[in-house]
Amino acid sequence: MKINFLSLGVLCMSACFAPVFAQPVQYTPIPPGFDFPAAEASLAAAINANDQTALRLHGWMVFAGLTQPARPSDAKSEAIWETWYPGSEVFASGPMPQGERTLHRTFRVPRQFMPAVPGPAPQAIGDSQLSFTLFNQELKDHTRQNGLHLKATMAALNASWTPQTPLADRKVKDYPAAAMSLKIVWTHVGKQGFTALPVWDEQPRMAVAPAQPEENWPRVVAIDPTRTTIPAGERRTVTRMGKSFPNSRVVPLSNFYHFAMTAQQAAQANALGLSLNAKPGDYMAVTAMHYTTKEIPNWVWATFWWHDEPDKGGYAKDRPAAAVLKGVWRNYLMDVAYDMDVPKESDGTPDAVFNPYLEARFADGVNSNCMTCHQRAVWKPALPDFLPVTRGAAAANDPFFKNGTKADFLWSLLFEGNQ
Repeated sequence: MKINFLSLGVLCMSACFAPVFAQPVQYTPIPPGFDFPAAEASLAAAINANDQTALRLHGWMVFAGLTQPARPSDAKSEAIWETWYPGSEVFASGPMPQGERTLHRTFRVPRQFMPAVPGPAPQAIGDSQLSFTLFNQELKDHTRQNGLHLKATMAALNASWTPQTPLADRKVKDYPAAAMSLKIVWTHVGKQGFTALPVWDEQPRMAVAPAQPEENWPRVVAIDPTRTTIPAGERRTVTRMGKSFPNSRVVPLSNFYHFAMTAQQAAQANALGLSLNAKPGDYMAVTAMHYTTKEIPNWVWATFWWHDEPDKGGYAKDRPAAAVLKGVWRNYLMDVAYDMDVPKESDGTPDAVFNPYLEARFADGVNSNCMTCHQRAVWKPALPDFLPVTRGAAAANDPFFKNGTKADFLWSLLFEGNQ
């Protein structure tokens, strides 16, 4: 069971270009009818009853709301989540720009793959996962109205705690129930030929697992950007990172949420140092997505990842009907966390929820829990690290929280804000 530390803040590397914009967009919230925000009492009742069907259905329903078209009358409409605010708007130190907003797709190296201390991060050869974070209106407004995007505010708050203040009370003002943060993970797909994409088949699953970076996964699919229909059983030999994968299943790019890159977007992605060699007209496809909502005190954490057999296994359970969760979004699997400890794993250990495209590369990453990681989002003069990834709740008086202010589980307040 899995998740990414998806709302981890992402640093803008010095090589970042100016933001890449496309068509005008208007902020669009999740519409009614998708169980958001759910009443805290109803979620608490499902948690206490260990009603996994209800809890998973809620995770799916919010995802269905997020992925509705922002412009229902337009067959090429972007999803609702693409109209949300990037960190450059939420955490800007100056006043917000006025006037028309435009679609924002500026890529970063996922925060998980970078060191805690700002600076260059060595990348594994062949890394292709890029990401960006987005935030809804409620999270943006609370952040800016309380000055949580400013280093001075956080420093003053942290200095205000007296030695007698319990560690559990040393925290920023809680976000409202409707606050929501997203992390979107993309992979580069060439406009010509076949692109090999590793697919996670839950191999292996151990009590203590080694790191499982994508280059070690035994299976890939061959993404064809030129056809929307692939004959059943079609196979190709494709190469990734110098390794040949014969007999790989061919899948169409149309099975992913994707877009074609402009010259500026390709250049911006190439500047991140991953040797993508992206070209105008190449594509970016969503391989994973994570959201977190403040519907319960410790937030709800749901994570999604693409799979070529999305109707098989436990991570496909409780998916809503096609009239609710539509189109390509039915090709993504899901796991969700409401607690750092329960439901227990089969061996009696704390709940594990992670995203294979983000956490599997870390030692024991397939046994980590997103909530446990985000619990470590504490503002200190010296920024904390999220490693090692782990699971299980820390005690309220854990020494880790000493001399710090809890950032309400949001790494973004540490790494995207406070400029």
